[in-house]
Amino acid sequence: MLIVIVAVIAVMAGGYVALIAYTGMNVPFSVVMSQSMQHDNDRSQIGCIDTGDIVVVKAKDKATVQSYVEGTQTGYSTFGDYGSVIIYERNSSSNPVIHRAIVWLEWDSVKQRWSSEDLVGYKGDWYCRVTTNEGVIETKDPSNLQGTLVFQDITQSKKDVSISLTSLTKQSGFLTMGDNPVTNNSFDQTTGIINHPIGKDDIRSVPVAELPWLGAVKILTGNNSANLKYVPNSLPSLTMVIILLIVTVILVDFGIQWKFSKSGKEEK
Repeated sequence: MLIVIVAVIAVMAGGYVALIAYTGMNVPFSVVMSQSMQHDNDRSQIGCIDTGDIVVVKAKDKATVQSYVEGTQTGYSTFGDYGSVIIYERNSSSNPVIHRAIVWLEWDSVKQRWSSEDLVGYKGDWYCRVTTNEGVIETKDPSNLQGTLVFQDITQSKKDVSISLTSLTKQSGFLTMGDNPVTNNSFDQTTGIINHPIGKDDIRSVPVAELPWLGAVKILTGNNSANLKYVPNSLPSLTMVIILLIVTVILVDFGIQWKFSKSGKEEK
């Protein structure tokens, strides 16, 4: 049994070192503490980012970052929807946020206007609602975004969202939003989470893989334990994984012992 345990530890240590090199992060994991990225608000699903999951994260300069709008055109998707999920910083007193990048907005300080290359060729329903002397009109010019930017039937949960461009701090970056169809029906920039588009400097890391359920124990023993009610299947699933690993180690050890025993009998 000792040989098997030592071998498992050696493999895990070697894998961890390789993971650090691959991700460019000294700590290549992050525990998901809230339900804002869940696609089902009542259970954990493999392939989505749920409460209690651990995500493997890459340094932003080593990862692909595409918005949802761009992903609908390139086919790039992560964690059950188009585009990239990013982890971004808010301030020193708040936890980082893990949400999906929806669309990149470019601020032109010379022309004093917003634009978006992402929207060029985008087939989804979007427009700008602009108030003029003649009344309210709708425009669809990606090079000159004005008034209120509106999206309809966006993301896998088919949300209708909008944002007043005049309310934004004037800097280029992503509009972001959680995947949850119940709790996250607006851009982060309209709900008080953040007041500006998420620029490249705001991005802390980029999730690239999911380790389901493994962070549930940390949440259970911390201040966010109530959030596990959104994933009642997580702890039972984690328990089954642990039992499976223990049984696997025992079976491997039994196989090794049986092989040595058989070899000894053949020599005799």
